[in-house]
Formats: sequence, structure tokens, C-alpha cells
Amino acid sequence: MVLRTVHDIDIELPTLHPGELEPVTAPWGGNLNDAHVQTGRAIRTTLIDARLRRAHLENLDLNGVVWEDVTVSGCRFDKVDFTAARLTGLSLERVHFVNCKLTWAHLAESKLSNVLFEGCRLDAATFDDVTTAGPTGFVGCVLVNTVLRDCVLDRAAMQGCRLRQMSFESCDLRGADLRGNQLSEVSGMSSLRGVTIEPAQLPGLTDAVMRDLGVIVRGPKG
Repeated sequence: MVLRTVHDIDIELPTLHPGELEPVTAPWGGNLNDAHVQTGRAIRTTLIDARLRRAHLENLDLNGVVWEDVTVSGCRFDKVDFTAARLTGLSLERVHFVNCKLTWAHLAESKLSNVLFEGCRLDAATFDDVTTAGPTGFVGCVLVNTVLRDCVLDRAAMQGCRLRQMSFESCDLRGADLRGNQLSEVSGMSSLRGVTIEPAQLPGLTDAVMRDLGVIVRGPKG
């Protein structure tokens, strides 16, 4: 087990040894256990009610896949392309996403625990009814134009992410840590009630609040 710290939260990540994993070619059907998948493609394939356990997936094109009610535990995804993927009812536990692409992906009705997105692209992705059941981190990720709706992310931490034009809709982020990110273009200020920020972020947050509320400032300065 590897322990990673993002701000004040500790995230447990899997330790996978290549010699202990069986080579598997994508696409695969059903469950995936103790496997290393680094060849093949699985574009627009469907995976339903399956379990991925102790698997290392890398350099794969999973563009447009549909995963429903899939349990993923103790897995690592390296440079996997999930562009426009439809991911519904997922349970993610001790999962590490590294330099993955989830542009236009849709993650819905899912629970995350000890999950780390590192150097990933989640631009224009949509999160619907996603819950952090355990610590979850986003480090150095692109979340430009990302939309989060009805999410409970009380155990989430973001650090060094691009949040330009990111929007929160009816989310509960009380307890989330947003230190180290630019907040000036974030929308949905009511969802940010109870988050942790740092003093340097106050001007950007003020700009975002004023824009969100439609405040108009007139008159001379000073």
C-alpha cells in the first residue's frame, strides 16, 4: 500500500508488482483480476456488473466505453483514454488515475474512496450524484468547463488544478479542501459553503462571488 497526502487528507493507493499480474489484451469480458492490460483497444465497449481487482491498465483507448455497476478496487490506470465514457454506478476504492483523459466523460451515481486523479484531463466532464465515501484527491488536473451536480464531496481535496469555468450545481462540499487553486472563474458559490481555502485565494473568490450574484460596482475607487 502506498500512502499519498493531498493537503490534510491521506489517500491509500494500491501497490502493484508487474511480476504478479497476468498479461491480458483489451477488450476483455467480465471481471478482471490480478491483470496487466497494456495492449489492445476497447472503444465503445460495454461492461456491466463487473469487478476489476488489482489490475494495472495503461496506454489503452477506452474512448466511449459504457461501464455500469462496475466495482474497481486496488487498480491503477496509466494514460488511459476515457474520452466520452459513460460511467454509471461505479464503486471506486483505492484507485489511482495517472495522466488519464476523461474529457467529456460522464460519471454518475458513483462512490469514491481513496481515489487519486493525478495529472488527468477532466475538461468538459460531468459528475452527477457522485459521493466521496472516503478521501479523494485531484492533483494537477484540468477541470475546465467541468460540471458537478448533486455531488457530496466532503472528503475531497484539490491541489494545483485548472478550474476555469468549472460549475457546481446543488453540491455539498462542506469539508472539501480547495487550497492551491484559482477560484476566480468558478460558479455555483452556494455549493462552496464550508470549504477550506487560503488567504491568497480571497481576491479570486470575491470575483467569483460577485459575478455569481450579478453584483454591479459603480462609483469612484477609494
